[in-house]
Amino acid sequence: QQSSVFFNLHTKRRRELLRRALRRVNIPERSWRAARASLLEAWHRREISNFEYIMELNTLAGRTHNDLNQYPVFPWVLRDYSSDRLDLTNPDVYRDLTKPVGALNEDRLAQVLERFEQMVEDADMPRFHYGSHYSSAAATLFWLLRLEPYTTYSIELQSGRFDHAD
Repeated sequence: QQSSVFFNLHTKRRRELLRRALRRVNIPERSWRAARASLLEAWHRREISNFEYIMELNTLAGRTHNDLNQYPVFPWVLRDYSSDRLDLTNPDVYRDLTKPVGALNEDRLAQVLERFEQMVEDADMPRFHYGSHYSSAAATLFWLLRLEPYTTYSIELQSGRFDHAD
């Protein structure tokens, strides 16, 4: 059985001290890039399910069930919400996964891509499409409201009662 530990080291100096200490006791270092590559290979070989793959990607991205602001996310894969019956063999029922969900409209996509292209590639910080989180405690609780403990958390978020419309 394996276990994982996540360290949040606030300085490069602390990170280097930890790296040296781990090397001294023969604990291999895993970078997020190497982990992502081996994960992708396992998914391609069908050794892990789509769900497991996406959950692992969420973990690599720092998402967790322990923080409502960093709750795991899954892509919206369908775009046809009006048909009485879906033909899942028809590619037209799926959204274009080459575009982030916030960039499905052409104007927004142009803005996102322009900002992304203007970023400088950095080994410690890869380029990104969005600089702020699209999930928050309130958004997470909205989707999970009918499940405990999220019902209770939602009530706490709204000062002890369910939110009332203005």
